[in-house]
Amino acid sequence: MKRFLPLIIGGVIGLVGSLGLVFGIFDTWGSRVTDRFFLARSADPSAIIVAIDDASLGRVGRWPWPRSIHAELIRKLETMGAEAIALDVNFPEPSNAADDQDLAAALRESGSTVLPIELDFVVRNGRVVFDSKNSVQPIALIQSAAKAGGFSNTPLDADGIVRRVPVVGRGLDGSEILPFSFEVARLVGRAPETASIPVDRQGNMLVNFPGGPRQAFPIISAADVLQDRVDASRIKGKVVFIGATARDLHDQQNVATSFGDPMSGVEIHASIYDTFVTRKWLMPVSMWLQALALVLLGLLLAVLVPRVKATLSAVSALVLWIAYIVLAFVLFDRGSVLDIVWPTLVIFFAYGGLLLERWLETDTQRKQIRSAFTRYVSPSVVEHLIQDPKKLKLGGDRRTMSVLFSDLRGFTTLSEGLSPEDLVDVLNTYLNEMTNIVFEEGGVLDKYIGDAVMAFWNAPLDQPDHAARSVRTAIRMRDKLDEMNKEGVFPKGIELKVGVGINSGDMVVGNIGADVRYDYTVIGDSVNLASRTESLCKEYGVLIIITKNTLDRLGEGFVTRELDSVAVKGKKEPVKIYEVLGVEGAVSDSLIKFARRFESALADYYARNFAKAAKECEDLLLINAEDLTTKNLLERCRIYSETPPPDDWNGAWIMKKK
Repeated sequence: MKRFLPLIIGGVIGLVGSLGLVFGIFDTWGSRVTDRFFLARSADPSAIIVAIDDASLGRVGRWPWPRSIHAELIRKLETMGAEAIALDVNFPEPSNAADDQDLAAALRESGSTVLPIELDFVVRNGRVVFDSKNSVQPIALIQSAAKAGGFSNTPLDADGIVRRVPVVGRGLDGSEILPFSFEVARLVGRAPETASIPVDRQGNMLVNFPGGPRQAFPIISAADVLQDRVDASRIKGKVVFIGATARDLHDQQNVATSFGDPMSGVEIHASIYDTFVTRKWLMPVSMWLQALALVLLGLLLAVLVPRVKATLSAVSALVLWIAYIVLAFVLFDRGSVLDIVWPTLVIFFAYGGLLLERWLETDTQRKQIRSAFTRYVSPSVVEHLIQDPKKLKLGGDRRTMSVLFSDLRGFTTLSEGLSPEDLVDVLNTYLNEMTNIVFEEGGVLDKYIGDAVMAFWNAPLDQPDHAARSVRTAIRMRDKLDEMNKEGVFPKGIELKVGVGINSGDMVVGNIGADVRYDYTVIGDSVNLASRTESLCKEYGVLIIITKNTLDRLGEGFVTRELDSVAVKGKKEPVKIYEVLGVEGAVSDSLIKFARRFESALADYYARNFAKAAKECEDLLLINAEDLTTKNLLERCRIYSETPPPDDWNGAWIMKKK
């Protein structure tokens, strides 16, 4: 029992922290801390603000302005080429008839102006809805003349700060109204599907403010527009938000980027519009996932703290806290919001409680890492993990990775003529060289499957260029095997050829197996597709095939040839596959020209120009009669020329075998 006491302490403190997180204790503190993660960034360049500022009130007149002035402002902006106008001014009561008619006429002439509606949100049966009877909206004459209208409510969090807005306003009568800024985005054809917008349990979207007050968007005084002091080029093609910024008009609220300096309502709407059109979503990481992380955090400290000296354990706890902060910052920059308050409390109290327990050396953890990974990665990577264990994620972890399968062509037949001793010697010689290449390119050796090699990249260390590393490995494998063949490394004149398949995508990586035996490996559909891709090498007579998933992440520096669109065995959706010819500068011009001509024929094939594609294939085979890919395409073209495929044919070839 005593030896499990640190785990109990760490686990209980982590559990208490997770309950506090789930029940929303200190939510306001957490939001205030997260506010500090906002960094100034470039806002969408289409948005610009025409401000009803102090200068405008001084030069045009006291507020409220006659509606004829708003009409004049709209007409001038239209004349200067504004793409859309978001007029953040409500007109809920009639003015004099002439002015109302003038404004309505300007709105109709514009055809691209959106007006705000102030809704009365209430809670009914646990749902936030609005009562249309209590909404504040423009009079019918003006509202009907506008292109669209959307609700302009920007609700405050418990601490009086605007951080989130409803994505859809639902009425008691079942009606729906979309946000003011969403209607503006929809008007210019840039609105997302509402179902694609990440929201919290109340249906609210976190606003990703591009900057603080008066920082993110160009601001032009309304008076300057009215008095023709603005170059039309500043307005042309812009989405113009018109609203009050003068402090005396009291249209200001504190937002996540305010830090005590309120932001005008029109800037808030422009920021909401920016979030919609840039799709820079912010979404809290799953509450249950964060709760689990807190428990694991307590358990991690329970494992760490008792095993090191007091000074080092304090540094470790501090580093862990900083690492969590950095992780939260990085995730925030990528649109995922982590709570900071509860992890801080868990680390602090878990560290204090665990100091009451005995301390152990850190050699156990280092030995476990060395033992677990020496079989899979190069010694330098193992040492790097030992020096920085935070970079190691054990257990199932979903990551975007690249996985490689290689297989010797015809090795089974060749092995029949070898003695067992010679067979093992050939295989060991080959696998030794291939494994070294994998390690040199920073890959993880997953396993040997007979004469096949499986390796992957971007775990356990982050490798943004994982696709390029995997493809370089394949090229080096091919070239090294050619070199070994020429040097007569293998006995009895044996010459080996390797087929390599590579795919990139989301997969799960981690220690998988039983307590007594497990492997650090990858699983998932993307892994299966890589295996199927390797099998296609012999079908197309090429040595290296990658999928479009890998090509899209590959970057420059490689020469490829598109081979086909194929639905592999067990898959319904087709995927485009490509042959890797080599790195730029190492591939002959004639081979590149041949590849491009084949791609032209393939394009004709996709376009159902089978006769033309067949003629090009025939010409290509006069250049290289052994190109199996061209032969295959020629055969298909001839078949389809006589028996055309159905109208819904998508160009994909269905593989009947693995």
